[in-house]
Amino acid sequence: MQMFDIEFDHELFLNYTQELHKHLFGDGVTFEDLIRDIDNHHQKHHLVTLHLLKDKETFHSYYDRKHELGLDSVLNIIICALTEDTAGDKIKEHLVSCLSITPEMKTSEAKSNDRKLLMKNLKSFMMYARKKRGVFDQAIQE
Repeated sequence: MQMFDIEFDHELFLNYTQELHKHLFGDGVTFEDLIRDIDNHHQKHHLVTLHLLKDKETFHSYYDRKHELGLDSVLNIIICALTEDTAGDKIKEHLVSCLSITPEMKTSEAKSNDRKLLMKNLKSFMMYARKKRGVFDQAIQE
């Protein structure tokens, strides 16, 4: 069974990101707080990466200020991971199109492990989406 075989539900992704943020850090930690301490906490790093995928405006706003905010490596991970082997991968196809990402936007190559970790986090979301839609339960019964 292919992991990304269901359509990407962007609204559900936004809910997932909010739930994950609240679960990990509560309501008192803002996105800006996460960015400030991104290098000292792996969960903050993962959550910042997911937050940057929220919409085109968010992604490009932070992309334009990547050096100032210290987000160059995070954005390279996103760009490299999503623009490699995109064809047939519904989650990558959706995000590349929705965010208007091109391979030329990267300033350097991201490490393979970092790219894999982003895809693992997106895979976790897709499992969440399957469960929410009842598709996960159907696959288990088949």
